[in-house]
Amino acid sequence: MTGVAQPPSSSLAETASWFIILTLMIGVYWYGSLADGGAFGISALHQLGPAWSVAILLTCAILATVVAASPPAPAFFESQIVAAGLALLSFPVLFFARTNFVNPDGNMLPPKIEHDVALVGSFATHDEMLELFVHSRVWYYTHSLWGWTVALSYQVLSCAAGAAFVYAVLRLSRRLAPEVPWLVVLGLLGGGYIQLFFGDIENYTLTAALVTFYLLAASRFLEGEVGLWVPTVLLALAICFHLLAGWLIPSLLYLFSVAWRRRGDVRELARSSVLGTVIVVAVVAYLNFHGLPVRRFFSSHAGHALRFNGVFAIGMPVTYYIEQLNLLLLLGPAILMFVPLLIWRRCEAGDVNRFLMVAAGVMMTFQFIWRAQLGVYNDWNLFAIGALVVTTCLWRLIASAARTRQLRIAASGIALAGWAHTYAWVVSNHLYGR
Repeated sequence: MTGVAQPPSSSLAETASWFIILTLMIGVYWYGSLADGGAFGISALHQLGPAWSVAILLTCAILATVVAASPPAPAFFESQIVAAGLALLSFPVLFFARTNFVNPDGNMLPPKIEHDVALVGSFATHDEMLELFVHSRVWYYTHSLWGWTVALSYQVLSCAAGAAFVYAVLRLSRRLAPEVPWLVVLGLLGGGYIQLFFGDIENYTLTAALVTFYLLAASRFLEGEVGLWVPTVLLALAICFHLLAGWLIPSLLYLFSVAWRRRGDVRELARSSVLGTVIVVAVVAYLNFHGLPVRRFFSSHAGHALRFNGVFAIGMPVTYYIEQLNLLLLLGPAILMFVPLLIWRRCEAGDVNRFLMVAAGVMMTFQFIWRAQLGVYNDWNLFAIGALVVTTCLWRLIASAARTRQLRIAASGIALAGWAHTYAWVVSNHLYGR
């Protein structure tokens, strides 16, 4: 892997710390199964009760030993056909288990889309330009052809984005961890942000898939496989889908700095900058004449942010930050692994790691300075893309550090414990709406 130094051998204390975190996760999730759902970061198993919960969690720990002892061959992750096949197979699973939990914004979308499509052909805002535009046009065609509701068209497109996400994760895993790609796949498919792709009726799913492809393109650029323009174009498109992706611009600037350091080619930097800018300007200009005048930008969340008007989490009560910590645990179950990784200096230098740490740092900052307007739980999907980026960085570091069988067993257990909690939440949202 480009720019990756061989980490030092693990010590007994480091190995013990990983197993302590695994034990802590199992204990906390079991404790959460006794709760009534209030501590939503750890209580997804409460529907099952403590007995079934501990049985499932211990099964995950046992499976971790089996998986680490007999992992899939790395060659399995080299095949684009395998990745495409598994992505296609994931769609019916995502759609069958689609969520029945819809936040207040999701409940307001159908009448807005129906009204604006009839009036001007589409619905969009400057915060989420192409997310809303694409969803509203897809509804127009599916409603005309098959009588679909807005909610159903949203869910089908969200699940399709999920299939694209699965493909991107499989292609990304072999780049982040050539020796243990299966470990990265386990980790990335076990975060709570995966709920986005189970038919979430909100405007983050297409952006999340694009952001994952941006991470893939960035890793390919850092390996010298593609030009700088490829990740630049993908991030520009992601920003056009949702301005939230603009928080990743510092990570793109890091890629620009790498390009300059390696080749010193001003034309490459200029070409990529122009391409990205043209894409954003073209989308804004097109929508300006198709139902979204530029003057409306100042009434968007982004416009309010520029005026420091009510969008930042300043002066919030302590309970708000407790809920944010709950959300962090829900969306990124393995987040505590950053502690031993930092203590044993597993965040080694290298362009890939630096890129991911910049991306993760700005998205973590976003979670704690941007205000959840609907309440933290109802606005979980606003922070899901950030959790996806942070988790990608985390599992890259974990996989790089997991050089012994014991560490791989612990890492697999942590990933599978996250699966148990995340998919208990997914099933709960499907069956009960929470």
